[in-house]
Amino acid sequence: MSKKFFLAAFVLLLSSCAGKQEVFVHYCPNVQIVPEFSRMTIMAGKEPEAKVELIGYEGYCRTDVRNQAKAVVAPIFEVSRLNETSDKKVRFSYYTDTGSNKIVMLGKEKHSVVVDAPKIGEKIMYQGDYVELRIPEDQPGYPIKLGLMLSNAQYRYNRIHGMQ
Repeated sequence: MSKKFFLAAFVLLLSSCAGKQEVFVHYCPNVQIVPEFSRMTIMAGKEPEAKVELIGYEGYCRTDVRNQAKAVVAPIFEVSRLNETSDKKVRFSYYTDTGSNKIVMLGKEKHSVVVDAPKIGEKIMYQGDYVELRIPEDQPGYPIKLGLMLSNAQYRYNRIHGMQ
């Protein structure tokens, strides 16, 4: 009895799938925080003024009205002001990078951030705005790189002080 029931259910399932024209499968990307661009020390002359660390992200995937796959990503930072003379607003930039290929994704985009850091030494968690990125349909785990925009001097500082 149960074998006949399962066989009938299977036949019904197959027949219901036969009428569908096309099925869209949208893959969510693999967001990668680039280690050597995940920490930044902002300098005022030769004195460290603030520290910023990219510690994670929040994100999801969706499709737009044209059924195009989109990744939506919001980076999460830890920000701290290091001295009394520094401005209470910490300004920095980060990037999202989808690279470029045959269908030309967005490539590298810069995003600017301003965070209020009223107390010296206090670490503030800050989530950036959601950024929507176009991703390819047929590439599971498509990589999106996420990192801080470092100047050459900041990059060298990180290397010298082992902040990678």
